[in-house]
Amino acid sequence: MTFIKRITLFKVPKQSDIELVLKAYEILRSTAVKDGRPYVVSNVVRPVLNTSSPLSHGFTVMSQSVFGKHADHDFYDKDCPAHKKLKETTGKVRVGDVMTIVTEGQWPEAKL
Repeated sequence: MTFIKRITLFKVPKQSDIELVLKAYEILRSTAVKDGRPYVVSNVVRPVLNTSSPLSHGFTVMSQSVFGKHADHDFYDKDCPAHKKLKETTGKVRVGDVMTIVTEGQWPEAKL
């Protein structure tokens, strides 16, 4: 089965604000509903470990969200109240642009 995967990268300079973003995603996971039901298949958010490396391009937080269909991702991107609330939080603590990449693929990932 094919799933929609969304990777989002943030530049959040302060450790206390990184913790705030991690908590905001925890709230999102429990409040993101569509038609009264949870619709996000999976979400993980983690601090970036290699922030001192130029390879990180200054990004400090990474989130991966998985959706069962394009319509669910579109709802998340444009209409989800929980996602809008998350964006309010991240908008206050991040610097620069957010990088978001959307792909399709198996989930869970195929084993090597």
